[in-house]
Amino acid sequence: MAKASSFFALNRRLSRAITPDHYHEANVFAAYHKIGAILLSHPETRTVLDVGAGKQWHFPHHYKGWHGIRLIGLDIDGDEMAGNPLLDEKIEGDACEGIAVAPGSVDLVMISSGIEHFSDNQRFLDNAFAALRPGGYLIAQFPGRYAPFAVVNRLLPKAVTKKLLKTSMGETAEHLGFTAHYDRTNYSAFRNMVCQSGFQTVYHLPGYSSSTYLEFFVPFYLASYLYDSVLHAVGLRDLAAYNLWVLRKPGGDDLPEFKLYAWK
Repeated sequence: MAKASSFFALNRRLSRAITPDHYHEANVFAAYHKIGAILLSHPETRTVLDVGAGKQWHFPHHYKGWHGIRLIGLDIDGDEMAGNPLLDEKIEGDACEGIAVAPGSVDLVMISSGIEHFSDNQRFLDNAFAALRPGGYLIAQFPGRYAPFAVVNRLLPKAVTKKLLKTSMGETAEHLGFTAHYDRTNYSAFRNMVCQSGFQTVYHLPGYSSSTYLEFFVPFYLASYLYDSVLHAVGLRDLAAYNLWVLRKPGGDDLPEFKLYAWK
């Protein structure tokens, strides 16, 4: 077992060493942090709802002080938020069933790698829309329904996927084992839900970097990297491994210099 672990660890180091820097810099995770920082610095952003808040916020603690932010955490598992020191308010509940805040009281809804776990994303978007003030924003990044790892996750028994996850991701696997539904998380289906909920699409970024799960064995990783590169070149958004969406509730005023439409 120790030899196998060392072998996989060596392969992960090699896979990361041969990966171009831009592969990590341009993915949706990096974009989530960059665009999220812009949204948090908006002069009208005061109340922020972090959906699936878990154990920690995805941004530095000084953002709260600099921008005078009140941070509300929402998670279906209240124990996950128990040790989250930055939350001013903790709400335990299912975001698809309802968001227990006053309608129109939130300036920004944020969710990082959480939408894939929701059983009904139309209801989540409707609830987020109701919680936001006119002119408020939602930013979300999440896996696509047809990413290779998402397809495998749905097809194989949970016990098997847990073992594969432990092999592929090593020490970080324990943080990735929550049940995922991938309810309409591909581009076209999610876009339809966005329109139905009433949101305006400000920006969508498809991410084709699905190879991280195969870093444990370099030949698998290289084959996956080639697959990702072909999808990126062709631009098939429905097959993107990840998606980043920035949505806006119509109404209210916005600052011209803050508009993100040019990135679309």
